[in-house]
Amino acid sequence: MKKKENRLYNKIFNSNIKKVLLISIAIFLAFLLVYLVTNALTKNSFSSSETNDSYYPNPEIIQVTESIVDGQELATSSSISATTSTTTSTSSIPEKASMVTSEGKYVKVVDSCDAHFGDVCVRARVCPSIDCPVTTTLLNGMVLKTDGEITESDGIKWHHIVFDEWVRYSDRTSSEWYVSSEFLEEIDSYKTRYAKDAKIENLTEKKIIIDRSEQKLYAYDGEKLFMEILVSTGLDDLPTPRGTFHIFEKTPSRYMQGPLPGISDQYYDLPGVPWTMYFTYQGGAIHGAYWHDKFGTQWSHGCVNLTVDDAEKLYEWTPLGTTVIVRD
Repeated sequence: MKKKENRLYNKIFNSNIKKVLLISIAIFLAFLLVYLVTNALTKNSFSSSETNDSYYPNPEIIQVTESIVDGQELATSSSISATTSTTTSTSSIPEKASMVTSEGKYVKVVDSCDAHFGDVCVRARVCPSIDCPVTTTLLNGMVLKTDGEITESDGIKWHHIVFDEWVRYSDRTSSEWYVSSEFLEEIDSYKTRYAKDAKIENLTEKKIIIDRSEQKLYAYDGEKLFMEILVSTGLDDLPTPRGTFHIFEKTPSRYMQGPLPGISDQYYDLPGVPWTMYFTYQGGAIHGAYWHDKFGTQWSHGCVNLTVDDAEKLYEWTPLGTTVIVRD
């Protein structure tokens, strides 16, 4: 009898242990499942926040955007394209579009000399006084960034010009720039571009067509023609790339410099290139050109040059993502 009782007791005991183990395992698995789900949700939330708010591209995009800097706009002055054949659209960037804007204070040079240095030219000086040394000559149509600082001296108000963008030859901007406000028009503007993980797409019916054989630019809103103007595209040895693209960055002012190692030995120094809109990651852009008036003929090193007035008008009209078609 005692043996039977022991066997029954052991059976009940073992059964209870099994139940406890099963319950423990179930509880553990439930906690594990909750942890995994919570972790996944947190990770996705962080990723989404990063996509919407972060200015800086992911490593893959950094490589591309750096090529804009390294390929800096060139054209007698303007920018070049490393591609001479048909190029594919830039809309292959990952989805989750977001745009980044950077506000700034800008000034446009007025009442100065033109591309042929006719009339009296406005000078930038190393300090806010007419007795200070001249650092450079400014032409009509330049757009320059200012820090908003205005200094009064000699009965003249002086704007302080700043260069807070990357420039290839930074020694050329080593001195301070002060310009009399009498020859400047203040502009409220900002830079804007697609941020990281952005899918570049045209959300409007607007498109820009550049015809290299005609040296003309056509801007359409749907079927309605907004603008038809003469332009200057790239010379034969550095042509404006042919293909379909999208505007992915706009900036009121860009400092363009040469020579470019491995691309061009030409020296040029062009601060304040106005109303620049990038459509290739190799530096191809549409922008104003204050240094020449050869519109209607090939003249650039790859960019599309417009008169300053036409460039400003097109810049204001064009949203990010606008389709750009370059054809013959």
